[in-house]
Amino acid sequence: MFAILGDIEFTVAGGISGLEQSGTADWAEHARIQGKPLLEWIGEGLDACNLTMVLHPMLGDPEERLRALRQAKSKHEPLAFVMGSGEYLGAYVITDISNTMRRGTAVGQIAAATVQVSLKEYTGAFNRRVLRPGLLDPALSGTAAAAMGSPGLISKLTPPASPTQMAIAHAKTVGNVLRAGKNVYDSVKSGNPSMILGQVPQLLSITARAIEPLQGFKLAAGLLDDGADLSRLSDNVLGSVMGSRSSLNPVDLGNIADRFASSRESLGQAATTLNSASARLAGLAAQVLTRRA
Repeated sequence: MFAILGDIEFTVAGGISGLEQSGTADWAEHARIQGKPLLEWIGEGLDACNLTMVLHPMLGDPEERLRALRQAKSKHEPLAFVMGSGEYLGAYVITDISNTMRRGTAVGQIAAATVQVSLKEYTGAFNRRVLRPGLLDPALSGTAAAAMGSPGLISKLTPPASPTQMAIAHAKTVGNVLRAGKNVYDSVKSGNPSMILGQVPQLLSITARAIEPLQGFKLAAGLLDDGADLSRLSDNVLGSVMGSRSSLNPVDLGNIADRFASSRESLGQAATTLNSASARLAGLAAQVLTRRA
């Protein structure tokens, strides 16, 4: 399997032929007297993905598969996007679907087509629907794709979110927050004490955003049979985050340089600790992908 988006499974045998990923960063431009404008990093932009797939009767009913994609778009719901390697990319929404008919029947039905599916990262609250596990989509019954064991789509019925899925989702959120925080720290580290002091509220706000998902990560890890190591990891990361925050409270012009350096070091340690579990988290994602967790 190449990837799975919500309940829609993409396989190479099922027609998937390409994936294009892009990410942006938002920068504000400030005019300066007698000098070039100054750029200030505001935040990370939303990631985007473009999937290319081929529809053909040998891979399932083209009309049914295209209809399933359009229905998923029309529901306006975020969907979990996981690669076949087990890497959880996060929640995405379908923003655009376009298809080019390559061959049609005498009555205008699709015999072969190329489909482009555009996805955009969703950063709001995301909970998978609580439904019972499903079977293969009846629309694929009797097709060559189903016979080969490589259906292009599975049923829309999905299981409730498991502790493993919750742990992965919280870890993903924490990682995004820590990366955003590190970018802010790096962007202000060369400023003068007065400028750094003015950024303290923003730095405290960013680190505060990591606390709740870290607590959720610890809770989810505690529900896993083998989650003791992840529970300890969450404590260590949270300790570093809280250390980063305490270094900035209180601060003044006399101590801001040393306090900022200490806070930045603690945040970097939090990111390093979380990154040390990347292989472990990828293993959990693989369990989710193969329906074992």
